[in-house]
Amino acid sequence: MNNVESVFALWGGIRPMARALGESPSTVHGWKSVGRIPAEKQPHVLDVALALNIPITAEHVVFPLGRPDAVDDLGLSLSTPHVACHRGDKAQPKAAA
Repeated sequence: MNNVESVFALWGGIRPMARALGESPSTVHGWKSVGRIPAEKQPHVLDVALALNIPITAEHVVFPLGRPDAVDDLGLSLSTPHVACHRGDKAQPKAAA
């Protein structure tokens, strides 16, 4: 998770979030466990948060535990795959000049 607080922390925990949303605590705990709020619930979560002046954004709802690409914020890239060569002792042929 990046430096952004989780949506669950911004609500003050699982039980306060569940109570405000009209969901069971076990349902909200399930969301936290899988790191995802179901798409059909996301607009409701945003609407209730807005009504309660809880400072969350759509990004908090889509990535409730923080963005998975938070490493990019540190200047690192996950899009560049690690390349390994398993050719043993064989020399790589030189390209024609």
